[in-house]
Amino acid sequence: MTSLTADLNAEGVTFHAPHSALTLTQHGFILRRGNKIILTSGKSWGTGAALIDHKVGSRHGIFKYADGAILNVFAFEDAWEFTWKQPTRDSFDLRSGEHWYGQGELVNQLYPLERASMWEAPFLTWDNGPNGLGNIQTPAWITATGTAILVDTPRDSLIVGVNASAEAKMPVWDLSGQSPAHLRPPDAVPGASGDLTLADEQRSMGYRIFVAENAPQACHKLIMALGQPESLPPDQFIRLPIWTTWARYKVDINQERVIAFAREIRDQGYPGGTLEIDDKWQQHYGDTTLDPTRFPDPAAMVRELEAMGFAVTVWITPFLSEGSTNTEEAKERGFLVRNQEGAPYPVLWWQGISYLLDLTNPEAVVWWADKLKALQESVGLRGFKFDAGEANYLPADGVTYMNIYRNEFSDRWASFGAEFFPYCEVRVGWFSQRHPILFRHWDKFSVWGYDNGLASVITTALALSLTGYVFTLPDMVGGNAYGGVECDKEMLIRWTQASAAMLSIQFSIAPWDFDQETVSICRKYADLFVSLAEDRISAADEARQTCVPMLRPVWWAAPHVSDAYLIPDQYLLGNKYLVAPVVQAGVRTRDVFLPPGKWRDYWTGQTYLAAEMGSWLRDFPAPLDTLPLFVRE
Repeated sequence: MTSLTADLNAEGVTFHAPHSALTLTQHGFILRRGNKIILTSGKSWGTGAALIDHKVGSRHGIFKYADGAILNVFAFEDAWEFTWKQPTRDSFDLRSGEHWYGQGELVNQLYPLERASMWEAPFLTWDNGPNGLGNIQTPAWITATGTAILVDTPRDSLIVGVNASAEAKMPVWDLSGQSPAHLRPPDAVPGASGDLTLADEQRSMGYRIFVAENAPQACHKLIMALGQPESLPPDQFIRLPIWTTWARYKVDINQERVIAFAREIRDQGYPGGTLEIDDKWQQHYGDTTLDPTRFPDPAAMVRELEAMGFAVTVWITPFLSEGSTNTEEAKERGFLVRNQEGAPYPVLWWQGISYLLDLTNPEAVVWWADKLKALQESVGLRGFKFDAGEANYLPADGVTYMNIYRNEFSDRWASFGAEFFPYCEVRVGWFSQRHPILFRHWDKFSVWGYDNGLASVITTALALSLTGYVFTLPDMVGGNAYGGVECDKEMLIRWTQASAAMLSIQFSIAPWDFDQETVSICRKYADLFVSLAEDRISAADEARQTCVPMLRPVWWAAPHVSDAYLIPDQYLLGNKYLVAPVVQAGVRTRDVFLPPGKWRDYWTGQTYLAAEMGSWLRDFPAPLDTLPLFVRE
């Protein structure tokens, strides 16, 4: 902690710390850096009662409100810490922070966050959540004014809203038919709150507000607090493209088809280092042997795939279904989440009703790891694709071996993969930034927009990067082709381009199912991905060691330029590359913002000197075969 001075003035009680001045007013707070207001409270603060008394020490203050509520405020070297002694509802004025970033995945991944109206709801990791929450969440937000908020004591009772509307009704979660993606959350609506709201009506709540000179420095402080992995994912997993059976075949897979797919990849001249066999290699969910009718000799299949240069992984979830011998053993040994009567708890997921592995039981964890290791060794698998694991699948009234908050289930699933099977990907995260594994975006739709389509590949990557997830996988190129909505040629090409400078890329829809032009252009960018491997991996390693994002918004290189905070369709790879994909159908030019400095067009070699406030390249050529890509000189 750092030392404080305080004074009483017309606004309230003002603390002075080296980094900023915090004024507690009658019904809220004002945070200043120098003379500039960088954050204020919103329309609701604490219990709503007036401040009536305070006591100030050398490092913290105690504030008492008219209804008896108590707030402790501590000053640290780079942050303020607020700790309430009772349930509370705090809000922050979005306008005071100018623009907002972070938090995690949204179904409609709008950027910046104030563009959305996200209903107030329990802050959980969700599979396709009703208010738009996705699989990877962190209760952390960064502002353009140089602050970052981190909730220190997040429990299941934490409720979060962003610019919430009091009038519009939040959809009900329903696996059989969710409301449209563009409504989860919708664009900001008239009458929206204009606040970020944090509420806990059951328990006390605490959070930190980091203060820095600008947004990149605030983000750096936040990521330092969240922690980073000690190593990189396995080299082959990120150096070469991943191929998966899912989008192309769905559950219609077998040994012959998998081998044929691999041969097609090689015959078409595409790079690839990993082939994932997705759902339905099991007879019953929970099996740890391959279905013999579909895969009569899986070990021979894996040997053939390895000879073609592919490491092989298979898809797995924490769900175990009736019919599997593993399910019966798990029942007998008490390894499943139970209901209040002590019986295994039936859980609805996208493939029906199953039981959920109790990841809080150490014996169950070791048992399941041993089952998967036996499969791995018998067949020759390199690792696994760990799917599901969201908090919404752990019933609120479920009984587990150890009591946990539901979000912790997500981190336990990620931890399971990281500990036992490092050659893996997961799609959930809850304070899981420390794991050296790939975190996959939620299943993308085969559409163009921010509503879980191509444009959201960039904004989701930025949201996760800014909250400390270095190793992310932007799901399948071209999306998953769900509900009969298919990817077309142009979308597949632009999607490949958008992903080519990210840490990892994953193909499933085959370019050769379109035409030769598609094959050639997508192969060009698959090859670009490989040629950038040293720069990608170096940027990831630097990010992990220095607590800065690998994939950065353009404002990272231009924090003093207001335009930069509103650009959702460009990103920086480390400090070296500026990537400006085309994410709209039919577009053959685009405006490109260059941060200050000298930049070289990757393809033509032409150089551009961007001014101190950055420079715009208006109507920059971007024909179908061209990704606007620039290298810092």
